Amino acid sequence: MSDLGSGEEGSDEDESDDALAFLEFIARSAPRSEYDGLMARAERSGADEDRMRRLERFNRLALTAQSMIEYRRDREAELAALVDAAHEFVAARRAKDLLDSIARRARLLLKLDVSYVGLHEEDRPGTVVLSADGNAVKVAEQYRLPPDGGLGAMVRTCRAPFWTPDYLGDNSFAHVEAIDDIVRAEGLRAVLAVPLTAGGEPMGVLYVADRQVRHLTPNEVTLLCSLADLAAVAIEHNRLVEELRDAIGQLRQDIGEARTALACTRRSADLQSHLITQVMDRRGVDSLLATAAEALGGGAGLCSPLGRPLAEYGTLRPVAPADLRAACRRAAETGRPTSVAPGLWTVPLLPGGNAGFLLTDLGPDADHTAVPLLPMVARTLALHLRVQHDDSPKAQSHQEFFDDLIGAPRSPTLLRERALMFSLSFRRPHVVLVAGGPRGASPRLEASGADYAKELGGLCSVRDGTVVLLLPGDDPVAVAQTAAPELTDRAGHPVTVGVAGPASTVDGIADAHREAAKCLETLRALGGDGGTACASDLGFLGMLLAEENDVPGYIRTTIGPVVDYDTHRFTDLVPTLRVYLESGRSPTRAAETLRVHPNTVSRRLERIGVLLGEDWQSPERVLDIQLALRLYQVRSALSSHPSSETRAVLGSLRE
Repeated sequence: MSDLGSGEEGSDEDESDDALAFLEFIARSAPRSEYDGLMARAERSGADEDRMRRLERFNRLALTAQSMIEYRRDREAELAALVDAAHEFVAARRAKDLLDSIARRARLLLKLDVSYVGLHEEDRPGTVVLSADGNAVKVAEQYRLPPDGGLGAMVRTCRAPFWTPDYLGDNSFAHVEAIDDIVRAEGLRAVLAVPLTAGGEPMGVLYVADRQVRHLTPNEVTLLCSLADLAAVAIEHNRLVEELRDAIGQLRQDIGEARTALACTRRSADLQSHLITQVMDRRGVDSLLATAAEALGGGAGLCSPLGRPLAEYGTLRPVAPADLRAACRRAAETGRPTSVAPGLWTVPLLPGGNAGFLLTDLGPDADHTAVPLLPMVARTLALHLRVQHDDSPKAQSHQEFFDDLIGAPRSPTLLRERALMFSLSFRRPHVVLVAGGPRGASPRLEASGADYAKELGGLCSVRDGTVVLLLPGDDPVAVAQTAAPELTDRAGHPVTVGVAGPASTVDGIADAHREAAKCLETLRALGGDGGTACASDLGFLGMLLAEENDVPGYIRTTIGPVVDYDTHRFTDLVPTLRVYLESGRSPTRAAETLRVHPNTVSRRLERIGVLLGEDWQSPERVLDIQLALRLYQVRSALSSHPSSETRAVLGSLRE
């Protein structure tokens, strides 16, 4: 019994020692070689069959336990890696940084060589590679993978992971040459593709690959699928954040625009209130333009329906008349502010532009918020002109107003205000034409004159059997030469025109009318029906008919070049000219009177011809020259200092 007992006791001790040895292996994660070494030592020491069976059992249990521990340790490491990856994904601010992080994490997690991230496009088939990590042959960004081949096509169709240990040698799926070229260039063998899915909707494919033939384990596939799920959520989150940022940016922009619009509305309301107050106080157009210009930060003015400037305040840049008229036409068609030049705008006072236009110069760098104020300013100016028109005691027509203008106006300021209603500005010169036909002012001539004046932005009236036109211009001869054939053609009979001007004041227009009427009467008395003339065209008669007898001006116009030549060169052309005409235009008799050689007289007459023109000896010119010489002689004789006669005349000539 003692031997048996001793044997049993020894057997229990050996069993305990063996169990402890395997527990030590498990505790320190001993390699498999130590397990095998323990089994070999027991067999060499002559262990019996029962002990060897126990050792075999302990060995299996220990290896199983150690495998489980290592598996759980690996799983813990993998979960920790996934948590770190999730933190990194969430921290990414830009979409490109996020995709690069996903590619890098996928490659490191499975310890493979290459990884790619491809996303589907909403409006086009296929997958676009947006990030790659570990690749030797650089895949171009935005590279599009064909939708009908490769593992990616299977993933998109089945929404499940697919893998192969040797891509080029695997014929279980459809190959595409473009993808095979990339795999071949990279030297890839094993490839795993898993779907990127968020909210049940596929958004892309995550690829990992190795340059060696490798049989991936289900655990590795599951691990990459977990990473892909985290990546898909992060991508969706990043997209939503970007949309939110865009929405916030748009909201801030909308708020800024709303604040700007509110400020513009308040500014418009304040300006309109100020302008309406001035209208009710019967303030003038100049006051309204001044208020508008100061509020808008530039110059302001009014234009006629034909685009002619009428009044202005501040500085308005010069602009070609054709460009201004074209801009006014566009503004009349659209009814909105129209750009004439950078910072220069025009807008109709009323729809259609029949009441005229507002012209504003805001400057090339003007605040854009000023432009919406222009229609309001224009409407207020139109209201002012309407109020002025309604306040007229007799609600006078164009003809009645023009009758007052060329008559004896009692209030020039009131006339100037009313003139704006008829597209007339006293800030530019005008000429007065008095036209008549063979039988005076025929109905056709009256209608033609009214239409012609309206087209040019002027006024028309019928007075004393003639048609009186007030037209813009600073050259009366040119205006008359243009108007006469036009009126003749429209009236259907010859039209005789007397013209005077230019004038730029109320009194000046009345004086010009009287002078033009005298010119018309003179033309008719001289048998010049169908012609045109101003005071200067009628020679000495024009001087006599003029409102102011400008004797120095007449001398200057007729013989001024000859007088000037004598003064600067100390010659005797003026005496030679006078003696020559008094001697019946005989060079010989003139030479005898002057006591010079006839050749000297001839040379002087040649010089006079150069100064006065080749036709200076025509009968009409000779009469004017003789009168001018006589006036010149009289003015010189009346001088108190004979030695300064010439200087006195020259001083009068240059006034």
